[in-house]
Amino acid sequence: MIAKGEGRSTDETWDNREWKYAVVTYLVIFIVIWAMMLLTHRIYSGSLAPDEIYRPYQGVLPEQSSFLEVWQRWDTLHYQAIAERGYTAFESALFVPPLYPLLMRGLGSLLGGKTLLAGLILSNIFGVAALMAFQRLVVYEFGSLKVGRRAVLYYLSFPTAFFIFAAYTESLFLLGAILSLFYLRREKYVAAGIWGAVAALARLPGALLVLPAAYAAWMAWQKKKVFRVWAAPLLISVGAAILPLYAWLGLGLSPFAPITTQSGRFHGGLTVPGWNLIMAVKQIAAGVYPITNSLDLFFTLLFIVGTFYVVKKMPKLYAIYVLSFMALYLFRIAAVYPLLSNSRYMLILFPVFMLMAQEGEKPWVNRLILYPSWIGLLYLSGQFAIWGWVG
Repeated sequence: MIAKGEGRSTDETWDNREWKYAVVTYLVIFIVIWAMMLLTHRIYSGSLAPDEIYRPYQGVLPEQSSFLEVWQRWDTLHYQAIAERGYTAFESALFVPPLYPLLMRGLGSLLGGKTLLAGLILSNIFGVAALMAFQRLVVYEFGSLKVGRRAVLYYLSFPTAFFIFAAYTESLFLLGAILSLFYLRREKYVAAGIWGAVAALARLPGALLVLPAAYAAWMAWQKKKVFRVWAAPLLISVGAAILPLYAWLGLGLSPFAPITTQSGRFHGGLTVPGWNLIMAVKQIAAGVYPITNSLDLFFTLLFIVGTFYVVKKMPKLYAIYVLSFMALYLFRIAAVYPLLSNSRYMLILFPVFMLMAQEGEKPWVNRLILYPSWIGLLYLSGQFAIWGWVG
């Protein structure tokens, strides 16, 4: 257990060669997933032609390389469209902040306009860096290289971990969030603010990082009365404000347009906390998208339990981070899937994986975590390759 409020001042237990474990584990799982996707795609006998509803390409040309094409799915096409044509590419393009599409556009221009390849390269650079940072953070908190390694393995084995490898914003957000909390724990507030701003510029909910940053700043202010501690929440707020300001000043829209656009994409909104859980159960009982709803419900309930243990066992900084995002997931509801994409969104609750890694010292717990995770990872990545909705 980590005592609340405690932090390690140094990293004596960290061996600089440890980065190799994170990189090798990342590459092995990436290769296995990619092979599974290619195999599933090859044996699937149904049509995978573009379709406005079921396989929307948003005006992006289908990838010609069969090796890369299995990654050109769902939101990847949205990011490609924005990278290629800007925020006027399609009606709901304002759902994502500009950092990731801009990076895709920049690297894509160097690759002859290949934005899918650019996105995959970027996501995996960010993904490797995020897992290295994650391992470093776990070692910093627990003082154990074994726990750090298990955390990396558990994280990359999670059934929806393939989104880290895909041309999605997951890896960029994760890198920013992990490093922001890491630097907050080390009382390096400018660095924490910069990386928190990166997370906020990767995904709209990244703005919630201002809450743990404000808490850390307030606690530090009580002790030191030094203004630099407020750099973290200030920089994160600036990062979060860029897209609303652009919508207002650049596009002539309401500064709330990104939020309403995000809600409108799946006819969603806010609800009484937990009502989305009840509606998911109702849909499952009625046979409405039973597999997807069951997965979203299972992982939401699993991480609610995980959130409880983070609050109980970890420093308040992590508790505030996890509670902030879990509250968002319990307050929102979507018309099609009440718990829309929660199977994927639980990936960002990395403090839960830190506690799982600590408990994984017990052999039976380790097996209980890994074996079902590997089965789920192979199944869901294969579904993603054939346009199955898995988050």
